[in-house]
Amino acid sequence: MNTWKDEDEFESGDSEDNDTMSLPDGVMSRINSYAERTGTKVEDATQKFLDYIAEEYGCQNPNEEDEDLLLDWSEQVFVQTRKDKKSASKLSQWVGCFVGIAPQKKDRLKNILAYYTKEFKQDPEGTLGSGRVGVYEDDDGAWSLKTSNGVVLLDEPSNADPPHGFKVGNEWLCLTTRAGKPSPKTRMGRYAYFLGGEESDFVSNGAISMWRVDITGDNVDMELQIGRPCKISVMPPKDDAKDFFKTVVTTYADFAPVYTDEFVGEGLRPLLQPSKFWVNPEFHDMYSPIDDLEEAFETGKETGKIEGERKTWGPLIITKGTITSMSTEPRDTEYDPDGYNYSMTLSSNITGDVDCWIPGAVGDITKPFQCGWGDDAYDYAELSTVFVFGRLGMKDRDGLLSPKMTVFGVYADPRRVRQRVSGGDTGVNQFN
Repeated sequence: MNTWKDEDEFESGDSEDNDTMSLPDGVMSRINSYAERTGTKVEDATQKFLDYIAEEYGCQNPNEEDEDLLLDWSEQVFVQTRKDKKSASKLSQWVGCFVGIAPQKKDRLKNILAYYTKEFKQDPEGTLGSGRVGVYEDDDGAWSLKTSNGVVLLDEPSNADPPHGFKVGNEWLCLTTRAGKPSPKTRMGRYAYFLGGEESDFVSNGAISMWRVDITGDNVDMELQIGRPCKISVMPPKDDAKDFFKTVVTTYADFAPVYTDEFVGEGLRPLLQPSKFWVNPEFHDMYSPIDDLEEAFETGKETGKIEGERKTWGPLIITKGTITSMSTEPRDTEYDPDGYNYSMTLSSNITGDVDCWIPGAVGDITKPFQCGWGDDAYDYAELSTVFVFGRLGMKDRDGLLSPKMTVFGVYADPRRVRQRVSGGDTGVNQFN
């Protein structure tokens, strides 16, 4: 647990800086709680508060403000991330790095909505008593909501569709919160692929696996820095989860990766660089050399029914290759969820060219044609060597089967790429 220490409150510097960091106990209590919930450093949480009051209220020195005002401001900045104790206790700190994202988004409430629609048709009163569904009623020109907790009058005119409502026959229904209030009927989600594990197992046992982080709601299109070591707060899969969900960890609305490599000792941090972490067979079995992709497909392929048809698909893998061509401008295609995609071709002396298709969302969210992260990122050119993560497949080329990939993430190592004329720094200071 992160706790604020007296010796941390002041650092060497002039008296103005020291005054700025002197905060009331009530504010520090909220900062400590936020840091513990989100797994961030207290210093970072403090800076978050200071940045907020400087931007929103022009406050540069908290000591010049009343204590009750500072408390109100701290409520504003941290209230959105507060969870009840039960929810907070389920969160775990996981470490590793994101290697890619799934291109498609799906409604996480679709099946729940279908279930309660079916149940309501069969047993209206019983479904209402479940506490998860409410029925709207017209109460003299305004909507009221009938739930298992009673009837609540809403400030919504009944001449318009009710908030979050969906129709079952002639009735308007909605999903409800535990407090009996209308809840959204859709929640879009996207899986992000995370190579790592729970912090305690990662550090003590070196336990590293591929996980799917379910990013939902307003975060569904959040930008992720592929390959960069980070720490995330997630809810692990349940012990009795079905097979598909045993590798899925879920997130809350305040989900935000903390990019850091400080979860391992300084001597081990170079091993977290993607050029080592992604390919080391002592860490995981995801990497396959580009010359071995045909064998990797045959070894890892699976067969099953998709929408009633029996199909075969290849495994998720990481490989490395030199780019002989790439298309960094989006091209229209009916096969992509967003209607467009990007492409690159990797070369192999044995396999030949490996066509790589990059879905539109992957191109928009993960910046696959850039090297470096954040403000240090820059575009790279063809003949660069890159590491790619994605779904391996096979294509028929002139009667011969050859590997192809649908790429979900690309990492470009500064020491292995050719810089485009747009400029940039190919140094390795991003790992410091």
